[in-house]
Amino acid sequence: MFAGFFCSVWLFVRIGAFALLWLWPGWHYRFRWLIGAYAAMVTSFALILLIPNLPLLVGAQIVFGLAAGLIYYSSLFYSMDVGERKSEHGGFHEAAIGAGSCAGPAIGAAATHLFPDAAGNGAWAVSGVLIIGLAALTWLRVRK
Repeated sequence: MFAGFFCSVWLFVRIGAFALLWLWPGWHYRFRWLIGAYAAMVTSFALILLIPNLPLLVGAQIVFGLAAGLIYYSSLFYSMDVGERKSEHGGFHEAAIGAGSCAGPAIGAAATHLFPDAAGNGAWAVSGVLIIGLAALTWLRVRK
């Protein structure tokens, strides 16, 4: 029972982040919030999977929940805030989430299969792909 609570902290924090972001409009159209949340998500994700200390695990989940909440809420907000085809944009948003939900575990499983003796190989592989995504996001912003 306690394992379920301790492993779900980030979900409860994400709900809180949704409420906070709904009430506070200061994050709207601020790229630094997105990039900061993305960097925090990558770091806390790796920590969640690699650290053996329960208090640090809970702390990393709190950071992960806040970051995931901002990323999820803002992507949903922006997809629904632009243009007349809001439902179509919402569908693209959900498709992107589905692709990530499939690709992340697949990358982790592939890394574990290809490099079975490397410690934390799945966590490092997924974190590496997330860092590539962070670099791509930054490049898209700078290119603009």
